[in-house]
Amino acid sequence: MKKLFLTSMALLAMMSAMTFTSCSDDDNNDNPGGGGDEPTAETIELGGVVEGTLELDATKEYRLTATLTVPEGAVLEIPAGTTIKAAQGFDKYILVEQGGKINARGTADKPIVFTADTDNATSGYWGGLIINGYARISGATEGSTGATEIDTNQPYGGTDDADNSGTLEYVELWYTGARSTADIEHNGLTLNGVGNGTKIENIYIAEGADDAIEFFGGSVNVTNLLAVNCDDDCFDFTQGYSGTLRNCYGVWESDFTSTEEDPRGVEADGNLDGNGPDHTPQANFTIENMTIANYSANQAMQDAIKVRRLAKANIVNALVVGTGRIDELVDLTDSKDNADEGTVVNVTNNALSVGAETNSGNPAGATVNITSGNTGADASAFTWTGYEFPETAEEDIPLEITGDVTLEAGVQYYINGSVHVKDGGSLTIPAGMTVKAREGFGNYIIVERGGKIFAEGTDKAPITFTADKADATQGYWGGIIINGKAVISGENESGNEGSTEIDTNIGYGGDDNADNSGVLTYVRILYSGARSTADIEHNGLTLNGVGNGTKIENIYIAEGADDAIEFFGGSVNVTNLLAVNCDDDCFDFTQGYCGTLKNCYGRWEAGFTSTEEDPRGVEADGNLDGDGPDHTPQADFRIENMTIENLSTSQAMQDAIKVRRGAKATIENALVKGSGVIEELVDLTDKKGNAADGTAVTVSTEATNVEKDTNDGNPAGATVNIASGNTGCDTGIFGWTGYSL
Repeated sequence: MKKLFLTSMALLAMMSAMTFTSCSDDDNNDNPGGGGDEPTAETIELGGVVEGTLELDATKEYRLTATLTVPEGAVLEIPAGTTIKAAQGFDKYILVEQGGKINARGTADKPIVFTADTDNATSGYWGGLIINGYARISGATEGSTGATEIDTNQPYGGTDDADNSGTLEYVELWYTGARSTADIEHNGLTLNGVGNGTKIENIYIAEGADDAIEFFGGSVNVTNLLAVNCDDDCFDFTQGYSGTLRNCYGVWESDFTSTEEDPRGVEADGNLDGNGPDHTPQANFTIENMTIANYSANQAMQDAIKVRRLAKANIVNALVVGTGRIDELVDLTDSKDNADEGTVVNVTNNALSVGAETNSGNPAGATVNITSGNTGADASAFTWTGYEFPETAEEDIPLEITGDVTLEAGVQYYINGSVHVKDGGSLTIPAGMTVKAREGFGNYIIVERGGKIFAEGTDKAPITFTADKADATQGYWGGIIINGKAVISGENESGNEGSTEIDTNIGYGGDDNADNSGVLTYVRILYSGARSTADIEHNGLTLNGVGNGTKIENIYIAEGADDAIEFFGGSVNVTNLLAVNCDDDCFDFTQGYCGTLKNCYGRWEAGFTSTEEDPRGVEADGNLDGDGPDHTPQADFRIENMTIENLSTSQAMQDAIKVRRGAKATIENALVKGSGVIEELVDLTDKKGNAADGTAVTVSTEATNVEKDTNDGNPAGATVNIASGNTGCDTGIFGWTGYSL
């Protein structure tokens, strides 16, 4: 093996003229660059200080055995197709100092590969590539400099944002990012104060310790960056960085694990470690066309996008995907300062397991637009790497469930037809899962009498039922229907049965108010409530004769046709329910319902419109459609801590609270608010029968456009107390939904 501690071109020329024995490895796809079609003639060791211009030879194999430094005025030229293998160790890295240059010009078919000198390498095997420039970084004064983390004698930063440190094109960096201590680490590619005269395009960083890439200030732009299985963050920005990262893809594969406490997709600080809130400039950068993907079966990503400590980020066309856990999609908060108020994040969430979408404490001036349709990075730009992106397995939920069926984490499930959980069957859905429905009235889940559903999400890992298209609207699919054996109103004293609205062959009701149909906790139901006719409609969540042995808590229903939730008799209690922009009523009760709805919030946003004739906040009938005034039992239920809010600029709410047709309601601590029209605050009358005499409604109004408080024809035995001081629903309980109230 040839040993070359570089000090001059003369020495290199002298040694290259000699004949050496080949030390090449056999071809091995697990170690990029570990061999080739033809054996290399010789291996040359690299280390020391480059003087003048050092041009490597792609026909030679190079082994990095010590730190290789490119000082001011020196140039390291690496031609297409060159492979450099590093020995193990923290001190095995390449450092381009201020004023030095590296020109690593690979091509798509002949990339330049930096990798380990063994086929058994893992992340952090060697130290990676560090480039120091003269561009601006944040500091106490203009032109501040910083000290390189792994060698404090090496400065970076200055005043020249156009500084040129060379070119990196079609470059692969493998097994990099060695660690000395928790505070002294290498990344795959570290860019310290690098100027935008430097060209960095088509970079692939894989299996690295610490971050794939970190920008410590500077203005350099990077285009087409793929980061795979890097231990901490995929893309890290700090210390006043002001450039653009364009077309970047960060991936964690199924077996990835991290040694870090808070690994993320994006982590951005305005200043170094948050210790310079008064420094200038703070980071102000752009990311365009980015995909963050977590497929890990055992590693949660703390945030897909974290911007903090006065950083100002403009992130457009971002996409988050994968089957692995992501605790929070976007977080702009931090104990050492939040993101700059001008931060804008535009992101589409297609991940299967996201805890919270964003933080209610985000700075008021910042914009987090969680939208549909973003495409993220163009993966075809990375074809040259040979990397095969993970795919999510897809399955339809069985249409007939007679035994115990548990959906498998990591699989994308679809509702493709009417899913029937039959008597004796159970459907279990893991926390954090997203289930997507195909379009159509006939695509829904119905839990028949004697069947059970267990959708037990958590505040950090809710379960989401939604459409299979990003541009879905109200009524895209049929929602969730649960049929139980609890009491409903009818002609008999007990044991009455009803027929499910969307399938009259399926019954509900009985005489068991303690009936148990399973658990729904921390569940989101989006774009549901499809319509067949005016009389045959789905709601977001339909509860037919459901018993109080069933647990339903922490539910979010949004953008649904017909009602958000409707209780057809039964005794089930529901706690913590948020309903947003549902086409008809927020909360609908009928057919003898006798449970309690506690902590509920119904909202129409400014752009909301309804297709219904009489949309309301609350609509309550004692019996089905008012056609059974002599039926028993009539609805007798409670609502505690409720807010109804109409912000619509074009849709009047007929009544905030409507109780009628023999229903007896006890409504306490209700609050009505908003700038939209509300025709009547409380109405207890109807041509098919008024509310029961014992009805009691206590409500405060902060609404600014109420036409009428209540009706003179209300039953004499009922109480409508319109008073100040009610607080309604505590909005803090809905932080897990990701919806901002």
